[in-house]
Amino acid sequence: MTTRPAEPQFLLDYRQWVKSGPPKCCFTCDEYDEAGHCRKFEMRPPDEFAASVDACDQWIMMIPF
Repeated sequence: MTTRPAEPQFLLDYRQWVKSGPPKCCFTCDEYDEAGHCRKFEMRPPDEFAASVDACDQWIMMIPF
């Protein structure tokens, strides 16, 4: 019986990346619109804040169904 070879590191890294999900920043939040406006807080966050990971505890990603 033949066994599969060990998975390469790039595949292990990819699986971990998928498991961790998207970075939690304004750009991936469903409340952040195309104009850079946050619907949750009804304001435009500062650019530095919008680009920071885990800066907002209200980040959401809605289920698409």
